[in-house]
Amino acid sequence: MQPSAGFAQQATVASTGSASYDLWLVRSQTITEDLIKDATVLTSSERALLWARLAQTWWQDDPEKARSWMLKSTEVVEAVPNRENPEERNERVTTARALLNIVTPLDPKLTKRLLAVLNQASEQATEADRTANADGIIAAAISLVDKEPQRAAELGALALRVGRPTKIVWLISKLLSKDFKLGKALFSQTIEAARQSLDPELINSLTQSVFPESVQPGAPQPELPDSLRIELLNLDVFYLQANPINAENKSSVCVSVLSFIAPVLPYFDRLLPQQANIARQAINRCQSTSPLQSQRVDDALRDQPLNTVDELLKAAADADDFKVGTVYLFRAASLAKEQNEIDRALKILDSMSTEARDFMGGSWEDYRWDWAALSGLRHFKSGDVYGMYLVMNAVPADLQPFAKLRFVSQLPDITNKDTDPTLEFLNDARKGLGRPSIRDAQKIGWYFTLLRLAVKFQPADATDVLKEVVTALNHAGEAENQKSADRFSVDRLGISAGLSASLVELNEFAVKEAVSSISSVETRALVRLGLLGVFLERMRSSKETKPNKRRST
Repeated sequence: MQPSAGFAQQATVASTGSASYDLWLVRSQTITEDLIKDATVLTSSERALLWARLAQTWWQDDPEKARSWMLKSTEVVEAVPNRENPEERNERVTTARALLNIVTPLDPKLTKRLLAVLNQASEQATEADRTANADGIIAAAISLVDKEPQRAAELGALALRVGRPTKIVWLISKLLSKDFKLGKALFSQTIEAARQSLDPELINSLTQSVFPESVQPGAPQPELPDSLRIELLNLDVFYLQANPINAENKSSVCVSVLSFIAPVLPYFDRLLPQQANIARQAINRCQSTSPLQSQRVDDALRDQPLNTVDELLKAAADADDFKVGTVYLFRAASLAKEQNEIDRALKILDSMSTEARDFMGGSWEDYRWDWAALSGLRHFKSGDVYGMYLVMNAVPADLQPFAKLRFVSQLPDITNKDTDPTLEFLNDARKGLGRPSIRDAQKIGWYFTLLRLAVKFQPADATDVLKEVVTALNHAGEAENQKSADRFSVDRLGISAGLSASLVELNEFAVKEAVSSISSVETRALVRLGLLGVFLERMRSSKETKPNKRRST
Protein backbone atom coordinates (compact mmCIF):
# COMPACT_ATOMS: atom_id res chain seq x y z
CA MET A 1 0.00 0.00 0.00
CA GLN A 2 2.85 2.44 0.68
CA PRO A 3 5.06 3.93 -2.05
CA SER A 4 8.72 3.17 -1.52
CA ALA A 5 10.68 5.70 0.46
CA GLY A 6 13.97 7.22 -0.56
CA PHE A 7 12.38 9.72 -2.92
CA ALA A 8 15.42 11.98 -2.79
CA GLN A 9 17.52 9.20 -4.21
CA GLN A 10 14.97 8.03 -6.79
CA ALA A 11 13.69 11.32 -8.17
CA THR A 12 14.17 11.78 -11.88
CA VAL A 13 14.38 15.57 -11.74
CA ALA A 14 17.75 16.50 -13.12
CA SER A 15 20.03 19.07 -11.56
CA THR A 16 20.69 22.13 -13.68
CA GLY A 17 23.95 22.98 -12.00
CA SER A 18 22.38 26.07 -10.48
CA ALA A 19 23.06 26.30 -6.73
CA SER A 20 19.67 27.89 -6.05
CA TYR A 21 17.84 25.31 -8.14
CA ASP A 22 19.61 22.42 -6.44
CA LEU A 23 18.91 23.85 -2.98
CA TRP A 24 15.16 24.08 -3.63
CA LEU A 25 15.18 20.65 -5.26
CA VAL A 26 16.72 19.10 -2.15
CA ARG A 27 14.25 20.92 0.06
CA SER A 28 11.40 19.62 -2.08
CA GLN A 29 12.66 16.05 -1.94
CA THR A 30 13.23 16.21 1.81
CA ILE A 31 9.73 17.46 2.60
CA THR A 32 8.34 14.80 0.25
CA GLU A 33 10.12 12.18 2.38
CA ASP A 34 8.41 13.69 5.43
CA LEU A 35 5.04 13.46 3.70
CA ILE A 36 5.58 9.81 2.83
CA LYS A 37 6.33 9.14 6.50
CA ASP A 38 3.14 10.98 7.46
CA ALA A 39 1.21 8.69 5.10
CA THR A 40 2.23 5.57 7.05
CA VAL A 41 -0.03 6.49 10.00
CA LEU A 42 -3.08 7.47 7.93
CA THR A 43 -6.00 5.24 6.98
CA SER A 44 -5.97 3.80 3.48
CA SER A 45 -8.44 6.43 2.21
CA GLU A 46 -6.50 9.29 3.76
CA ARG A 47 -3.28 7.87 2.38
CA ALA A 48 -4.78 7.63 -1.11
CA LEU A 49 -5.80 11.28 -0.97
CA LEU A 50 -2.35 12.32 0.22
CA TRP A 51 -0.66 10.39 -2.59
CA ALA A 52 -2.95 12.05 -5.13
CA ARG A 53 -2.09 15.49 -3.81
CA LEU A 54 1.58 14.64 -3.87
CA ALA A 55 1.18 13.56 -7.47
CA GLN A 56 -0.69 16.76 -8.31
CA THR A 57 2.07 18.87 -6.77
CA TRP A 58 4.94 17.02 -8.47
CA TRP A 59 3.20 16.43 -11.81
CA GLN A 60 4.96 19.19 -13.71
CA ASP A 61 8.43 18.37 -12.42
CA ASP A 62 8.46 14.58 -12.13
CA PRO A 63 5.46 13.12 -14.01
CA GLU A 64 6.77 9.56 -13.83
CA LYS A 65 6.91 9.49 -10.04
CA ALA A 66 3.69 11.48 -9.82
CA ARG A 67 1.84 9.03 -12.05
CA SER A 68 2.93 6.11 -9.87
CA TRP A 69 1.42 7.80 -6.79
CA MET A 70 -1.76 8.62 -8.67
CA LEU A 71 -2.07 5.02 -9.85
CA LYS A 72 -1.70 3.71 -6.30
CA SER A 73 -4.35 6.12 -5.00
CA THR A 74 -6.76 4.97 -7.73
CA GLU A 75 -6.13 1.31 -6.93
CA VAL A 76 -7.08 1.94 -3.30
CA VAL A 77 -10.63 3.02 -4.16
CA GLU A 78 -11.02 0.36 -6.88
CA ALA A 79 -10.35 -2.44 -4.41
CA VAL A 80 -13.62 -3.57 -2.82
CA PRO A 81 -12.95 -5.37 0.48
CA ASN A 82 -14.76 -8.59 1.29
CA ARG A 83 -17.92 -7.92 3.29
CA GLU A 84 -17.57 -4.17 2.91
CA ASN A 85 -20.00 -2.52 5.30
CA PRO A 86 -21.96 0.66 4.36
CA GLU A 87 -19.66 2.96 6.33
CA GLU A 88 -16.54 1.56 4.62
CA ARG A 89 -18.21 1.79 1.22
CA ASN A 90 -19.22 5.40 1.86
CA GLU A 91 -15.65 6.32 2.81
CA ARG A 92 -14.25 4.62 -0.28
CA VAL A 93 -16.70 6.35 -2.63
CA THR A 94 -16.19 9.72 -0.93
CA THR A 95 -12.46 9.32 -1.47
CA ALA A 96 -13.04 8.40 -5.12
CA ARG A 97 -14.98 11.65 -5.59
CA ALA A 98 -12.13 13.64 -4.07
CA LEU A 99 -9.56 11.83 -6.22
CA LEU A 100 -11.61 12.48 -9.35
CA ASN A 101 -11.30 16.22 -8.87
CA ILE A 102 -7.50 15.91 -8.66
CA VAL A 103 -6.96 13.31 -11.38
CA THR A 104 -9.31 14.58 -14.12
CA PRO A 105 -7.14 17.46 -15.41
CA LEU A 106 -4.04 15.24 -15.40
CA ASP A 107 -4.79 11.70 -16.52
CA PRO A 108 -7.82 10.77 -18.71
CA LYS A 109 -7.26 7.01 -18.31
CA LEU A 110 -7.31 7.10 -14.53
CA THR A 111 -10.27 9.46 -14.73
CA LYS A 112 -12.27 6.77 -16.54
CA ARG A 113 -11.35 4.24 -13.86
CA LEU A 114 -12.55 6.57 -11.10
CA LEU A 115 -15.77 7.30 -12.99
CA ALA A 116 -16.31 3.54 -13.18
CA VAL A 117 -16.01 3.36 -9.39
CA LEU A 118 -18.71 6.04 -9.01
CA ASN A 119 -20.97 4.44 -11.62
CA GLN A 120 -20.69 1.07 -9.93
CA ALA A 121 -21.42 2.65 -6.56
CA SER A 122 -24.48 4.46 -7.94
CA GLU A 123 -26.20 1.15 -8.66
CA GLN A 124 -26.75 0.57 -4.94
CA ALA A 125 -26.55 4.16 -3.72
CA THR A 126 -29.20 6.28 -2.05
CA GLU A 127 -30.54 9.39 -3.75
CA ALA A 128 -28.25 11.52 -1.58
CA ASP A 129 -25.24 9.41 -2.60
CA ARG A 130 -26.09 9.72 -6.29
CA THR A 131 -26.38 13.48 -5.91
CA ALA A 132 -22.99 13.58 -4.18
CA ASN A 133 -21.45 11.46 -6.97
CA ALA A 134 -22.95 13.73 -9.62
CA ASP A 135 -21.61 16.82 -7.85
CA GLY A 136 -18.20 15.15 -7.64
CA ILE A 137 -18.23 14.72 -11.42
CA ILE A 138 -19.26 18.36 -11.83
CA ALA A 139 -16.36 19.52 -9.67
CA ALA A 140 -13.98 17.54 -11.90
CA ALA A 141 -15.61 18.99 -15.03
CA ILE A 142 -15.19 22.55 -13.79
CA SER A 143 -11.44 21.98 -13.53
CA LEU A 144 -11.39 21.19 -17.27
CA VAL A 145 -13.42 24.10 -18.67
CA ASP A 146 -10.53 26.41 -19.55
CA LYS A 147 -8.42 23.81 -21.38
CA GLU A 148 -10.89 21.11 -22.46
CA PRO A 149 -14.42 22.55 -22.64
CA GLN A 150 -15.72 19.69 -24.78
CA ARG A 151 -14.62 17.10 -22.24
CA ALA A 152 -16.05 19.25 -19.44
CA ALA A 153 -19.42 19.36 -21.19
CA GLU A 154 -19.38 15.57 -21.64
CA LEU A 155 -18.75 15.11 -17.91
CA GLY A 156 -21.62 17.49 -17.19
CA ALA A 157 -23.95 15.35 -19.29
CA LEU A 158 -22.67 12.25 -17.47
CA ALA A 159 -23.41 13.86 -14.11
CA LEU A 160 -27.04 14.38 -15.18
CA ARG A 161 -27.30 10.66 -15.86
CA VAL A 162 -25.66 9.68 -12.57
CA GLY A 163 -27.82 11.82 -10.27
CA ARG A 164 -29.18 15.31 -9.70
CA PRO A 165 -26.12 17.57 -9.67
CA THR A 166 -26.97 20.63 -7.59
CA LYS A 167 -23.75 22.38 -8.65
CA ILE A 168 -24.18 21.99 -12.40
CA VAL A 169 -25.14 25.65 -12.75
CA TRP A 170 -21.52 26.58 -11.94
CA LEU A 171 -20.33 24.43 -14.82
CA ILE A 172 -22.97 25.85 -17.15
CA SER A 173 -21.97 29.39 -16.23
CA LYS A 174 -18.29 28.73 -16.95
CA LEU A 175 -19.06 26.94 -20.21
CA LEU A 176 -21.30 29.77 -21.41
CA SER A 177 -18.36 32.13 -20.96
CA LYS A 178 -15.81 29.79 -22.55
CA ASP A 179 -17.82 28.12 -25.32
CA PHE A 180 -21.38 29.44 -25.57
CA LYS A 181 -22.59 26.63 -27.85
CA LEU A 182 -21.45 23.94 -25.41
CA GLY A 183 -22.84 25.86 -22.44
CA LYS A 184 -26.22 26.35 -24.09
CA ALA A 185 -26.43 22.66 -24.99
CA LEU A 186 -25.71 21.61 -21.40
CA PHE A 187 -28.20 24.21 -20.14
CA SER A 188 -30.92 22.68 -22.33
CA GLN A 189 -30.01 19.17 -21.15
CA THR A 190 -30.27 20.37 -17.54
CA ILE A 191 -33.64 21.98 -18.21
CA GLU A 192 -34.87 18.67 -19.62
CA ALA A 193 -33.49 16.75 -16.61
CA ALA A 194 -35.25 19.20 -14.29
CA ARG A 195 -38.46 18.77 -16.29
CA GLN A 196 -38.21 15.00 -15.75
CA SER A 197 -37.42 15.19 -12.03
CA LEU A 198 -39.18 18.47 -11.11
CA ASP A 199 -36.50 18.81 -8.45
CA PRO A 200 -37.14 22.17 -6.73
CA GLU A 201 -33.54 22.47 -5.59
CA LEU A 202 -32.24 22.12 -9.15
CA ILE A 203 -34.81 24.59 -10.53
CA ASN A 204 -33.92 27.06 -7.78
CA SER A 205 -30.21 26.71 -8.64
CA LEU A 206 -30.95 27.39 -12.30
CA THR A 207 -32.94 30.47 -11.32
CA GLN A 208 -30.09 31.84 -9.23
CA SER A 209 -27.78 31.35 -12.20
CA VAL A 210 -30.01 32.87 -14.88
CA PHE A 211 -31.76 35.55 -12.78
CA PRO A 212 -29.23 36.37 -10.01
CA GLU A 213 -30.33 40.00 -9.80
CA SER A 214 -33.89 38.91 -8.94
CA VAL A 215 -32.91 36.47 -6.21
CA GLN A 216 -30.16 38.71 -4.78
CA PRO A 217 -30.76 42.43 -5.42
CA GLY A 218 -27.63 44.17 -6.62
CA ALA A 219 -26.08 41.05 -8.15
CA PRO A 220 -24.73 41.57 -11.69
CA GLN A 221 -26.99 40.34 -14.46
CA PRO A 222 -25.30 37.81 -16.76
CA GLU A 223 -25.24 38.55 -20.47
CA LEU A 224 -27.55 35.80 -21.66
CA PRO A 225 -29.95 35.68 -24.59
CA ASP A 226 -33.64 35.87 -23.72
CA SER A 227 -34.08 32.43 -25.26
CA LEU A 228 -32.33 30.82 -22.26
CA ARG A 229 -34.45 32.76 -19.81
CA ILE A 230 -37.62 31.75 -21.65
CA GLU A 231 -36.59 28.07 -21.40
CA LEU A 232 -36.39 28.42 -17.63
CA LEU A 233 -39.67 30.34 -17.36
CA ASN A 234 -41.41 27.59 -19.36
CA LEU A 235 -39.95 25.09 -16.90
CA ASP A 236 -41.51 27.12 -14.06
CA VAL A 237 -44.90 26.94 -15.77
CA PHE A 238 -44.51 23.19 -16.24
CA TYR A 239 -43.68 22.84 -12.53
CA LEU A 240 -46.83 24.77 -11.55
CA GLN A 241 -49.01 22.73 -13.89
CA ALA A 242 -47.58 19.49 -12.50
CA ASN A 243 -48.09 20.68 -8.91
CA PRO A 244 -51.47 22.43 -8.67
CA ILE A 245 -51.70 24.01 -5.23
CA ASN A 246 -54.16 22.34 -2.86
CA ALA A 247 -54.61 21.97 0.88
CA GLU A 248 -52.32 18.95 1.06
CA ASN A 249 -49.32 20.32 -0.83
CA LYS A 250 -49.67 24.07 -0.28
CA SER A 251 -46.89 24.25 2.29
CA SER A 252 -44.22 22.52 0.18
CA VAL A 253 -45.22 23.92 -3.21
CA CYS A 254 -45.45 27.47 -1.90
CA VAL A 255 -41.89 27.27 -0.64
CA SER A 256 -40.85 26.65 -4.25
CA VAL A 257 -43.18 29.32 -5.65
CA LEU A 258 -41.79 31.95 -3.32
CA SER A 259 -38.18 30.81 -3.84
CA PHE A 260 -37.86 30.68 -7.62
CA ILE A 261 -41.10 31.91 -9.23
CA ALA A 262 -42.10 35.02 -7.29
CA PRO A 263 -38.69 36.74 -7.75
CA VAL A 264 -38.88 36.41 -11.55
CA LEU A 265 -42.49 37.55 -12.03
CA PRO A 266 -41.37 40.73 -13.86
CA TYR A 267 -39.63 38.50 -16.42
CA PHE A 268 -42.87 36.60 -17.01
CA ASP A 269 -44.56 39.91 -17.83
CA ARG A 270 -41.79 40.81 -20.29
CA LEU A 271 -40.75 37.53 -21.86
CA LEU A 272 -43.70 35.17 -21.42
CA PRO A 273 -46.76 37.42 -20.93
CA GLN A 274 -49.22 34.73 -22.04
CA GLN A 275 -48.16 32.59 -19.06
CA ALA A 276 -47.67 35.39 -16.53
CA ASN A 277 -51.16 34.98 -15.11
CA ILE A 278 -50.41 31.36 -14.16
CA ALA A 279 -47.42 32.52 -12.12
CA ARG A 280 -49.36 35.42 -10.58
CA GLN A 281 -52.24 33.17 -9.52
CA ALA A 282 -49.83 30.72 -7.87
CA ILE A 283 -48.15 33.56 -5.98
CA ASN A 284 -51.55 34.86 -4.83
CA ARG A 285 -52.55 31.42 -3.58
CA CYS A 286 -49.41 31.30 -1.46
CA GLN A 287 -50.59 34.08 0.83
CA SER A 288 -49.58 32.90 4.27
CA THR A 289 -49.75 33.77 7.91
CA SER A 290 -45.94 33.70 7.90
CA PRO A 291 -44.71 37.32 7.81
CA LEU A 292 -41.65 36.43 5.72
CA GLN A 293 -43.72 34.58 3.14
CA SER A 294 -46.23 37.43 3.02
CA GLN A 295 -43.36 39.85 2.43
CA ARG A 296 -42.16 37.84 -0.57
CA VAL A 297 -45.67 37.77 -2.00
CA ASP A 298 -46.14 41.50 -1.48
CA ASP A 299 -42.79 42.27 -3.10
CA ALA A 300 -43.58 40.07 -6.09
CA LEU A 301 -46.98 41.68 -6.68
CA ARG A 302 -45.91 45.32 -6.24
CA ASP A 303 -46.57 47.56 -9.22
CA GLN A 304 -43.42 49.51 -8.35
CA PRO A 305 -40.55 47.53 -6.82
CA LEU A 306 -38.63 48.85 -3.83
CA ASN A 307 -35.49 50.00 -5.61
CA THR A 308 -34.07 52.80 -3.47
CA VAL A 309 -32.37 52.74 -0.09
CA ASP A 310 -34.92 55.16 1.38
CA GLU A 311 -37.85 53.03 0.20
CA LEU A 312 -36.34 49.91 1.75
CA LEU A 313 -35.62 51.74 5.02
CA LYS A 314 -39.24 52.93 5.16
CA ALA A 315 -40.47 49.39 4.53
CA ALA A 316 -38.25 48.20 7.40
CA ALA A 317 -39.63 50.88 9.72
CA ASP A 318 -43.24 50.00 8.78
CA ALA A 319 -42.75 46.24 9.27
CA ASP A 320 -44.57 44.72 12.24
CA ASP A 321 -42.36 41.63 12.33
CA PHE A 322 -38.67 42.02 13.24
CA LYS A 323 -37.62 39.35 10.73
CA VAL A 324 -39.34 41.20 7.90
CA GLY A 325 -37.77 44.44 9.08
CA THR A 326 -34.36 42.78 9.19
CA VAL A 327 -34.67 41.57 5.59
CA TYR A 328 -35.58 45.07 4.42
CA LEU A 329 -32.73 46.61 6.41
CA PHE A 330 -30.21 44.21 4.93
CA ARG A 331 -31.52 44.86 1.43
CA ALA A 332 -31.16 48.59 2.08
CA ALA A 333 -27.59 48.13 3.33
CA SER A 334 -26.67 45.93 0.34
CA LEU A 335 -28.11 48.46 -2.10
CA ALA A 336 -26.22 51.31 -0.41
CA LYS A 337 -22.99 49.31 -0.68
CA GLU A 338 -23.64 48.56 -4.37
CA GLN A 339 -24.16 52.30 -4.92
CA ASN A 340 -20.75 52.96 -3.28
CA GLU A 341 -22.34 54.51 -0.18
CA ILE A 342 -20.36 52.20 2.06
CA ASP A 343 -20.45 54.39 5.17
CA ARG A 344 -24.23 54.53 4.90
CA ALA A 345 -24.33 50.76 4.52
CA LEU A 346 -22.32 50.41 7.73
CA LYS A 347 -24.69 52.74 9.59
CA ILE A 348 -27.62 50.60 8.49
CA LEU A 349 -25.88 47.45 9.73
CA ASP A 350 -25.12 49.11 13.06
CA SER A 351 -28.78 50.14 13.43
CA MET A 352 -29.85 46.49 13.56
CA SER A 353 -30.85 45.12 16.95
CA THR A 354 -29.09 42.21 18.60
CA GLU A 355 -32.11 40.07 17.76
CA ALA A 356 -31.85 41.06 14.10
CA ARG A 357 -28.12 40.32 14.00
CA ASP A 358 -28.72 36.87 15.48
CA PHE A 359 -31.43 36.25 12.88
CA MET A 360 -28.85 36.84 10.13
CA GLY A 361 -26.95 33.81 11.41
CA GLY A 362 -23.40 35.13 11.37
CA SER A 363 -23.59 36.98 8.06
CA TRP A 364 -23.98 40.33 9.87
CA GLU A 365 -20.48 39.91 11.33
CA ASP A 366 -18.95 39.01 7.96
CA TYR A 367 -20.47 42.00 6.20
CA ARG A 368 -19.55 44.31 9.09
CA TRP A 369 -15.78 43.71 9.00
CA ASP A 370 -15.60 43.34 5.21
CA TRP A 371 -17.41 46.59 4.45
CA ALA A 372 -15.45 48.40 7.15
CA ALA A 373 -12.19 47.41 5.45
CA LEU A 374 -13.52 48.71 2.12
CA SER A 375 -14.59 51.98 3.69
CA GLY A 376 -11.32 52.39 5.57
CA LEU A 377 -9.34 51.88 2.37
CA ARG A 378 -11.46 54.43 0.56
CA HIS A 379 -10.89 57.04 3.27
CA PHE A 380 -7.17 56.33 3.36
CA LYS A 381 -6.72 56.51 -0.41
CA SER A 382 -8.51 59.88 -0.46
CA GLY A 383 -6.15 61.23 2.21
CA ASP A 384 -8.74 61.12 5.01
CA VAL A 385 -6.63 59.32 7.62
CA TYR A 386 -8.86 60.54 10.45
CA GLY A 387 -11.93 59.10 8.73
CA MET A 388 -10.09 55.81 8.22
CA TYR A 389 -9.41 55.49 11.94
CA LEU A 390 -13.02 56.37 12.80
CA VAL A 391 -14.29 53.58 10.56
CA MET A 392 -11.77 50.95 11.66
CA ASN A 393 -12.05 51.70 15.38
CA ALA A 394 -15.85 51.49 15.18
CA VAL A 395 -15.66 47.80 14.21
CA PRO A 396 -16.65 45.50 17.13
CA ALA A 397 -13.57 44.31 19.01
CA ASP A 398 -13.86 40.63 18.01
CA LEU A 399 -14.13 41.61 14.34
CA GLN A 400 -11.34 44.19 14.25
CA PRO A 401 -8.54 41.67 13.53
CA PHE A 402 -10.35 40.52 10.39
CA ALA A 403 -11.05 44.06 9.21
CA LYS A 404 -7.47 45.20 9.79
CA LEU A 405 -5.91 42.19 8.10
CA ARG A 406 -8.19 42.64 5.09
CA PHE A 407 -7.27 46.35 5.04
CA VAL A 408 -3.51 45.67 5.02
CA SER A 409 -3.90 42.87 2.44
CA GLN A 410 -5.47 45.32 -0.02
CA LEU A 411 -3.40 48.39 0.85
CA PRO A 412 -1.44 49.79 -2.11
CA ASP A 413 2.19 50.85 -1.91
CA ILE A 414 2.53 53.78 0.47
CA THR A 415 4.74 56.76 -0.15
CA ASN A 416 3.99 58.72 3.03
CA LYS A 417 5.41 56.65 5.87
CA ASP A 418 4.03 59.06 8.47
CA THR A 419 0.47 57.97 7.72
CA ASP A 420 1.22 54.30 7.04
CA PRO A 421 -0.99 52.19 9.38
CA THR A 422 0.45 48.83 8.27
CA LEU A 423 2.56 47.92 11.30
CA GLU A 424 0.01 49.32 13.75
CA PHE A 425 -2.82 47.31 12.20
CA LEU A 426 -0.73 44.14 12.03
CA ASN A 427 0.19 44.43 15.70
CA ASP A 428 -3.43 45.12 16.62
CA ALA A 429 -4.63 42.15 14.56
CA ARG A 430 -2.07 39.85 16.12
CA LYS A 431 -3.18 40.83 19.62
CA GLY A 432 -6.82 40.56 18.61
CA LEU A 433 -6.47 37.05 17.22
CA GLY A 434 -5.24 35.97 20.64
CA ARG A 435 -8.58 36.89 22.21
CA PRO A 436 -10.19 33.79 23.79
CA SER A 437 -13.61 34.93 22.55
CA ILE A 438 -12.57 34.12 18.96
CA ARG A 439 -12.77 30.40 18.19
CA ASP A 440 -9.54 28.76 17.06
CA ALA A 441 -11.26 27.26 14.01
CA GLN A 442 -12.39 30.76 13.02
CA LYS A 443 -8.99 32.40 13.44
CA ILE A 444 -6.77 29.79 11.72
CA GLY A 445 -7.23 31.13 8.21
CA TRP A 446 -6.59 34.66 9.45
CA TYR A 447 -3.41 33.54 11.20
CA PHE A 448 -2.09 32.33 7.84
CA THR A 449 -2.98 35.73 6.36
CA LEU A 450 -1.15 37.38 9.26
CA LEU A 451 1.84 35.09 8.63
CA ARG A 452 2.06 36.13 4.98
CA LEU A 453 1.88 39.81 5.90
CA ALA A 454 4.39 39.41 8.73
CA VAL A 455 6.93 37.88 6.32
CA LYS A 456 6.51 40.92 4.10
CA PHE A 457 6.34 43.73 6.66
CA GLN A 458 7.68 42.30 9.96
CA PRO A 459 10.13 39.52 9.04
CA ALA A 460 11.72 39.52 12.49
CA ASP A 461 8.36 38.39 13.96
CA ALA A 462 7.45 35.86 11.26
CA THR A 463 8.64 32.69 13.00
CA ASP A 464 6.89 33.71 16.22
CA VAL A 465 3.69 34.21 14.24
CA LEU A 466 4.17 30.74 12.72
CA LYS A 467 4.33 29.27 16.23
CA GLU A 468 1.06 31.02 17.05
CA VAL A 469 -0.44 29.51 13.89
CA VAL A 470 0.61 26.04 15.02
CA THR A 471 -0.83 26.63 18.49
CA ALA A 472 -4.17 27.62 16.97
CA LEU A 473 -4.13 24.57 14.68
CA ASN A 474 -3.46 22.24 17.61
CA HIS A 475 -6.14 23.83 19.79
CA ALA A 476 -8.69 23.64 16.97
CA GLY A 477 -7.91 19.98 16.36
CA GLU A 478 -8.32 19.14 20.04
CA ALA A 479 -11.55 21.11 20.39
CA GLU A 480 -13.34 19.84 17.31
CA ASN A 481 -12.07 16.25 17.34
CA GLN A 482 -12.55 15.96 13.59
CA LYS A 483 -14.06 12.79 12.22
CA SER A 484 -12.71 10.92 9.24
CA ALA A 485 -15.21 12.59 6.87
CA ASP A 486 -13.86 15.99 7.90
CA ARG A 487 -10.19 15.21 7.28
CA PHE A 488 -8.24 17.86 5.44
CA SER A 489 -11.09 20.37 6.01
CA VAL A 490 -8.54 22.94 7.20
CA ASP A 491 -7.24 22.95 3.61
CA ARG A 492 -9.99 25.45 2.80
CA LEU A 493 -8.63 27.98 5.26
CA GLY A 494 -5.90 29.29 3.00
CA ILE A 495 -2.80 27.45 4.15
CA SER A 496 -0.97 27.87 0.87
CA ALA A 497 -1.68 31.60 0.78
CA GLY A 498 0.16 32.04 4.07
CA LEU A 499 3.28 30.07 3.19
CA SER A 500 6.18 31.42 1.17
CA ALA A 501 9.75 30.69 0.24
CA SER A 502 10.75 33.88 2.03
CA LEU A 503 9.49 32.41 5.29
CA VAL A 504 11.80 29.41 4.87
CA GLU A 505 14.72 31.65 3.93
CA LEU A 506 14.25 33.66 7.13
CA ASN A 507 14.73 30.62 9.38
CA GLU A 508 14.49 27.19 7.77
CA PHE A 509 15.14 25.30 11.00
CA ALA A 510 12.40 27.17 12.89
CA VAL A 511 9.92 26.47 10.10
CA LYS A 512 10.70 22.75 10.08
CA GLU A 513 10.47 22.57 13.86
CA ALA A 514 7.15 24.42 13.95
CA VAL A 515 5.58 22.26 11.24
CA SER A 516 6.79 19.07 12.92
CA SER A 517 5.01 20.14 16.12
CA ILE A 518 1.56 20.15 14.48
CA SER A 519 -0.20 17.37 16.36
CA SER A 520 -2.76 16.36 13.71
CA VAL A 521 -1.10 14.21 11.04
CA GLU A 522 -3.68 15.29 8.47
CA THR A 523 -3.15 18.99 9.14
CA ARG A 524 0.62 18.59 9.29
CA ALA A 525 0.51 16.90 5.88
CA LEU A 526 -1.54 19.77 4.47
CA VAL A 527 0.97 22.34 5.65
CA ARG A 528 3.82 20.28 4.23
CA LEU A 529 2.00 19.99 0.92
CA GLY A 530 1.64 23.76 0.90
CA LEU A 531 5.34 24.18 1.54
CA LEU A 532 6.18 21.62 -1.13
CA GLY A 533 4.23 23.66 -3.66
CA VAL A 534 6.15 26.78 -2.62
CA PHE A 535 9.50 24.96 -2.88
CA LEU A 536 8.79 23.60 -6.34
CA GLU A 537 7.63 26.98 -7.57
CA ARG A 538 10.86 28.58 -6.36
CA MET A 539 12.83 25.71 -7.91
CA ARG A 540 11.21 26.37 -11.29
CA SER A 541 11.82 30.09 -11.10
CA SER A 542 15.47 29.43 -10.23
CA LYS A 543 15.78 27.32 -13.34
CA GLU A 544 14.12 29.95 -15.54
CA THR A 545 16.25 32.80 -14.26
CA LYS A 546 19.54 30.93 -14.39
CA PRO A 547 21.96 33.13 -16.35
CA ASN A 548 23.52 31.65 -19.47
CA LYS A 549 27.22 31.04 -19.18
CA ARG A 550 29.22 32.86 -21.83
CA ARG A 551 32.20 31.27 -23.46
CA SER A 552 35.47 33.08 -22.94
CA THR A 553 36.99 34.54 -26.06
